[in-house]
Amino acid sequence: MDAKNRNYYAFLWHATFYALTATFTEINTVLPSLVVKVGGGTIQIGFLTAIMVGTPIAGQLFFASYLHLQPRKRGFLLLGVGLRISALASVALVLLVAESFTSASLITIVFILMFIFSLSGTFSGVSYTDILGKSLAVEQRNRFFVSRQILTSVAFLISAPVSRWVLGYSSYPYNYVYMFGLAAGLLFIAFWGFWAIDEPEVQPSRERHSFLQVLQAIPRHLHDNPSLRRYIFLINLTGFGLTLMPFYVAYASQHYGLTGEQIGNYLMVQIAGMILSNLVWGQYVKKFGFRGVVQGCIGCGALLPLLVLVLSGMPLPVFLAVFFLMGVAISARKIAFEGLLIEITTNTNRALYKGIVGATSLTTALFPLVAGGLILWIGYSPVFLLVSILVASAWFTVAGIIPESDV
Repeated sequence: MDAKNRNYYAFLWHATFYALTATFTEINTVLPSLVVKVGGGTIQIGFLTAIMVGTPIAGQLFFASYLHLQPRKRGFLLLGVGLRISALASVALVLLVAESFTSASLITIVFILMFIFSLSGTFSGVSYTDILGKSLAVEQRNRFFVSRQILTSVAFLISAPVSRWVLGYSSYPYNYVYMFGLAAGLLFIAFWGFWAIDEPEVQPSRERHSFLQVLQAIPRHLHDNPSLRRYIFLINLTGFGLTLMPFYVAYASQHYGLTGEQIGNYLMVQIAGMILSNLVWGQYVKKFGFRGVVQGCIGCGALLPLLVLVLSGMPLPVFLAVFFLMGVAISARKIAFEGLLIEITTNTNRALYKGIVGATSLTTALFPLVAGGLILWIGYSPVFLLVSILVASAWFTVAGIIPESDV
């Protein structure tokens, strides 16, 4: 087997087992439900969402300014995954003795450990995108992103019933102990996929800048690459919808309560939406490219907050449509956004541009903190309506994003 095919299957190995990990620590259902169970509210959910989503993005430029100078990045990728495994295992151990802590102390400890998990994901995120871009043949990329999403959906289909059973069968905190323990073990298995990668050595650009110099150079990079500039607008506008998703569990708890079985149902329906929509998004990629899937993601993201408001108060089986559409939107984002970034970058600037995208993704990093306070101040409805409008406006950024080679 040649290096390109070996890398192709190694990345798919990691993606499959990482998907199993992600199910047991799902950011839009499992994590916010844990916060509510411990006694937190929208402020704490917003803070945790900012940690989980914003920390890797905000830290990307800091690490990318160093990593983009390295001809090989696999060692950093393995280090990041190792730290993430340790953080998940530590959360399981802390929850095992949850009765020894006050609610405030327990939330604080979990938040610190998830911050370590997210920060180490920065190493993984920057390195992963760069290695993926240079380790696969161009003709393999579209097939990889679709295959990855199909395999991860199968993994979700397997792990979702297990998650539902664990959450419903065991009582708090042991159900969450099992969830995080399983996540750590499965991520350890995923780790060996990255170990098997045969990373080609690509000499970086001769421009060697400090973190501060790279930060000062961002306006120049944005001016020289209109596609990158539009991509950043796209990420920021759709980020409003992405970071609002964890609040739907808190909103649902006000109307339907929050039991382990309900959390499992939310997760199952969300994963069903991801799996079924993969068939549609796979055809979209073939016919319209990544941009077509991005437009589909925008449509779903704009509709989702409105659907939450319309269906709230109806019987719970009807409200589950919210989590189905959430799965559809998440699937589209996972297939298209990373692929689109790879298309508009090159092997020499990809890690650096990944960092620039993170540094300029202020919406994703900060909005969860603002959203929690806004919801307490003006209520859910105005916030949901505003987010719907902002996500819909992202539609106008897509048409101008073209590959750098075509500029």
